[in-house]
Amino acid sequence: MGSTSKQMQQRPAWYVWAYFALVALLAFGSTFFVMALAGRTTDASLAWLLKCALVMVSVVALTAFYLRRDNLYWSRYGVRAEPRALAYGSAGLLGGLMQALGWAGIVGYWAPFHWQSNPALRWDALITGTFASLAIGVAEEVGYRSYGMERLHKAYGPAAAAILPTTIFVAAHLAGGLAWLPGLLVVGSGGLLYASLMLATRSLPFVAAFHIANNLAQDALLRTSDGSIWRPVFQDAAQAQSNDLPIWLSMGLLNLTVAACAWRYRARFESACANNGPTEESTRGPA
Repeated sequence: MGSTSKQMQQRPAWYVWAYFALVALLAFGSTFFVMALAGRTTDASLAWLLKCALVMVSVVALTAFYLRRDNLYWSRYGVRAEPRALAYGSAGLLGGLMQALGWAGIVGYWAPFHWQSNPALRWDALITGTFASLAIGVAEEVGYRSYGMERLHKAYGPAAAAILPTTIFVAAHLAGGLAWLPGLLVVGSGGLLYASLMLATRSLPFVAAFHIANNLAQDALLRTSDGSIWRPVFQDAAQAQSNDLPIWLSMGLLNLTVAACAWRYRARFESACANNGPTEESTRGPA
């Protein structure tokens, strides 16, 4: 077991890499488990929800295990039953929505479109998709931007704490079938954005809510599926496809601009860690 100190105790270098390897293993293992359990006849949106829920539960449980070994608590990442955590979460939802609207504006600039109600909308797919976005948003932020990220920050500094989990984050999306160019430009810059927000706020409720709101807004406004409320109708579909690269570049630039603004406040992550003892003690609970 870990010591009673509120600061992270020393661990060998392989310790944090084992954590990230287990996060990746749980993510891919959950995919294969749900595929085997659900079979080919299960509705795709339900299978996606089952996968996301399993990833969330397993990653949160893994992180709780690591925290407990170091005698640490979720409160060090802003997870507390108090109004401040709710305020951070609400601010994150607003920020993620604004970011997604910025993306929609970028798409509209390079490939003009208008929204129409989605005639293929299924309310069950909308509900399952919403819960899936909640689950995967929590899973990814806990897995990439909490304990493991702090370990990297402690050992190598803020740049490594932002870049290394983002590299794993992108690799996981590429392994899931995403093309490398949007994976690098959009997902990569998005990972740096979420990392910078975590360094600036040290609040999982804020960063997870930001990520979740961004995904939900994309599902509602830019992606077309059975769970999309609206669908974009492009004036020129060929133009939209030919402008993929400037769209992805512009999205990446927007992400990095917001990340740079947040990066200016990265010292708060370290100072919050140094001053976290009394706060943790007063909000102590099971990790």
